[in-house]
Amino acid sequence: MYKQNWRAFLVASNLDRVKKAGRAGYQPGASPKIAAMLIAPSLVVMGVIILYPLLNSLWLSLFNYQLTRPDAFAFTLTQNYLRVIHDDTFWIAFKNTTVFTFFTVVISLVLGLIMALAIDQLPKRFTSLRGIILVPWVIPGIVVGYLFMYMFDVEVGIFNYVLQKLHVIQQFLPWLMNGDLAMIAIIVAHVWNQAPFYMLMFTAGLKAIPEDVKEAAYVEGASRWQEFWHVTMPHLKGILVITSLLMVIRNFNNFPIIFTMTGGGPVYTTTTSVIYIYRLAFEQYDMGYASAVGIIWVIVLLILSIFYVRALQKDF
Repeated sequence: MYKQNWRAFLVASNLDRVKKAGRAGYQPGASPKIAAMLIAPSLVVMGVIILYPLLNSLWLSLFNYQLTRPDAFAFTLTQNYLRVIHDDTFWIAFKNTTVFTFFTVVISLVLGLIMALAIDQLPKRFTSLRGIILVPWVIPGIVVGYLFMYMFDVEVGIFNYVLQKLHVIQQFLPWLMNGDLAMIAIIVAHVWNQAPFYMLMFTAGLKAIPEDVKEAAYVEGASRWQEFWHVTMPHLKGILVITSLLMVIRNFNNFPIIFTMTGGGPVYTTTTSVIYIYRLAFEQYDMGYASAVGIIWVIVLLILSIFYVRALQKDF
C-alpha cells in the first residue's frame, strides 16, 4: 500500500512537471526566443566556416592577388571574371565535370535500382546482404581512391589481370596514364562507392509500396514488366528525382577520389572544376583568379540547389 501510494505520488509529480514545462514552452512570445537561442550556436559556426570564406573569396576575386608576386597586387574589379571566358582550361574542367557527373549519376542510379529490386525479391534470411552491399558507401573517398589506384595499376592491377585472363585485352592497359581510360577508371571507382546509396534509397521506396496495389495489378492481368513500369516506378519517382539531384550537386564537388587516383591528369584530361581551383590556388598561387573561378562555381551549384529545393517541395 505504501509503495503504491509512493508510485502514485511520483507519477503525479512527473505529470505535473511535464504539464508545467509544456505550458512554459508554448507561452506566446517565449518560443521565438528559445528557438533563437538554440539555433544561434549553429549560425555562428556556419558563419565562421561558410559565410566568412565565401565573402573573403568574393573580395579576393576582385583583385590581382598572386602570392608569388606581392608587388602586382591591385584592384581589378571584373578582370578575373572576364579572364574565365578566354580560359580554355576552365572550359575543359567544366566539360570533364559534366561528363564525370552525368555518367556517375546515371550508372549508379541504374545499378542501385537493379540491386534494390534484386534484394527485394530475396527471402528474409538474406536481408543482411544489404549491410554488406552498403560497405563501399561508408568508405571515405580518399581510401576508395587509393584502393582503385592500385587496382588500376598498369603492372600489378587486378583489372588488367582479370581482363587479360578473360581474353578481353591482349596486353596490360595504362589505365591512369591515358586520358580516356583515366576518366573511365575514376567513374568506375566512384560508381562502386556511390551505387549502394541509391540501393538504400530505392529499397526504402520499394518497402513503402502497398502490397494490395501490386496484387491488384496482377489480378487485372498485368505482366511483371507492366507492374514495374506502371506501379513500382511511379512510387519511386520522387526518390529518383531527389537522390539524383543530391548526387549531381555532390559529384560536381567531388575531389578526393579524382585527386587521389589521377591528380587531375594526365595533363588536364581528368581535371574537374574543383581540382582546377585547387591547382590555381595551391600550385600556381593565383589566389585572385582561383577565387573568381570558385565564385562562379558557387553560382552554378546555387542554381542546382534551387532545382533541388523545388524538387523537395514538389508533391511527387
